[in-house]
Amino acid sequence: MKVKAKDVMNKNVVYATLPDTRENVLELFKKYGISAVPIMKNGKLVGIVTRKDILRKIDEDQLALLMTPNPTTVNASDKISRVAEILSATPFRRLPVLEGKKLVGIITVRDLIKKISEMNIEKPIKDFVTPQAVCVWEETPLSIVGEIMRLSNAELCPVLDGNANIVGLIDEKIMLTEALIEEFIEQTHYSSSSDTDDAWSWDSMRDLAVKYFEVSVVKLPKEPVKNYIRKAAYVYPQTPASKCAREMVRHDIDHMPVLDIENRLMGMVHDKDLIKVLLE
Repeated sequence: MKVKAKDVMNKNVVYATLPDTRENVLELFKKYGISAVPIMKNGKLVGIVTRKDILRKIDEDQLALLMTPNPTTVNASDKISRVAEILSATPFRRLPVLEGKKLVGIITVRDLIKKISEMNIEKPIKDFVTPQAVCVWEETPLSIVGEIMRLSNAELCPVLDGNANIVGLIDEKIMLTEALIEEFIEQTHYSSSSDTDDAWSWDSMRDLAVKYFEVSVVKLPKEPVKNYIRKAAYVYPQTPASKCAREMVRHDIDHMPVLDIENRLMGMVHDKDLIKVLLE
């Protein structure tokens, strides 16, 4: 495959420079609609910090302690099959792109999914299905769903009704868009339109959610998760890879539920598994 990292990468890299704080990085996330930024010092790449780093180190404020140092990188001239190989075999979801020692871009799993969606790959996704999924009942309180997702390290959960039919999806972004600070619950009315894309984007994040990072105790609403779900999306085992990628892009999700012939949930296609189609 002749496509190179430089053909797919984001060239306008948003980055932070040491020393810096959590608050300023969060503002970059919100302003640019991103979930990670490379960290520079004296013109050199020294680390990367993600939304998860901030969520998992809620008591830490200094960027130097939040970031992952010495991140794995790729070269601008590397084939995207090489990028797919690294991303599918590691926990990373994005890789800084270097030209020599100069940071020239960043390439993400989502960039590869978008590229697959633009191609005409007819290979069915059945070989990329993971036959497990962390599901929640639609009446489960959102606060409990948050704990289930945290403990299972799930980024997306199909939401099922009493008949085990999929009725929606709940995403880890709820931790940011619906986060409530315990001290302000009684004096602030906070709600979300759960079935719109805007409710799930950084641009629609309420000012209150920013305060999530300013306290150590965060509470999610106790209302049923069905009040916050987004519309259900799914594919079937015979769905072509490129069509599955298009559905992921259209619904802005990284993990696609897969239904069997009787429309029962049979597993998930994770974006990091789907990009393996580029290795073939």
